[in-house]
Amino acid sequence: MLIQILKNFLPALFLLSACAAPTGGLPGDPAHLKVEPKLFCPGDEVTVSWDVSNIPRDKSHCSILGEGYDSDASCTTAPDCPADGSCIDGYCCPSPFPSGIAQACPNHYGCYPPFELTVTADTLTLTPPVNENEELTGSRTVMPTATTNFNGQVSFESETYTMTGSSEMVQLTPPTAPVYEFPFVCDGASPGWQPLNLDQEFGWRDRRYASASVRVVNVRNTTGHTIQLQTNNPAVGPITLAPGQVTDAFNGHPQGEWFVSLSPRDPAYLVIPRCGATDISDPWPDLQVQVTLECANPESD
Repeated sequence: MLIQILKNFLPALFLLSACAAPTGGLPGDPAHLKVEPKLFCPGDEVTVSWDVSNIPRDKSHCSILGEGYDSDASCTTAPDCPADGSCIDGYCCPSPFPSGIAQACPNHYGCYPPFELTVTADTLTLTPPVNENEELTGSRTVMPTATTNFNGQVSFESETYTMTGSSEMVQLTPPTAPVYEFPFVCDGASPGWQPLNLDQEFGWRDRRYASASVRVVNVRNTTGHTIQLQTNNPAVGPITLAPGQVTDAFNGHPQGEWFVSLSPRDPAYLVIPRCGATDISDPWPDLQVQVTLECANPESD
């Protein structure tokens, strides 16, 4: 009876939402730096992007252009404003508004303060250099010859915010072999394992985890338990792996969501965790796999 209950319960484990470690800023932070792909092969392009549109706005930063306008020219409708004006979010602004200064008119967000943004890399020079004080978003595409760390810094209103991102070059010796972690969690009252979405992280809707040249050549169960592993590719899995066992079932381009769970064959599976409001009784173990990677046309080191 207990085994049957567990079998009925198992599919629910794969419904947990994905979560990944943040890099380059959380959604509420003033700035974000994205580096993609996270993994690349020699000869592949890497793109670093920035977005500083979350830096705080205020009405005091706005400049009203035109006679009869000032920073307190409040309004309800256009007739409240000078004849050449529009009522935008409760403020009178010239209409048509001059191009290139769309943030000069106050609105319910206010306007951006003066800012200075720089982005650099430790193995190469960005061309043209990123020394920005106008464009809130932008990017550079480069072709690194080694693992590269990118650093961004934005200064505004006597504050400085720093951010980092990196892209790792896949190599044969020693082999590039990241470990994918699947922590045990309680989602409400349901115990399970957090899936891993390789193409998402905080602050960005999508991020390419690996360039098209990167390939999985094997996956090893590095947990001391028998597990079941699958991805959101319906053609593969679930695959049962004993401790230390290796499989080539997931060979190919690494992408999408990966899911893991204890196998019903593992003794730990028979003790069901109890998820409390502040603690977990008899928790199942965290799980992990090691993924060995190479390039589709690997070059000698």
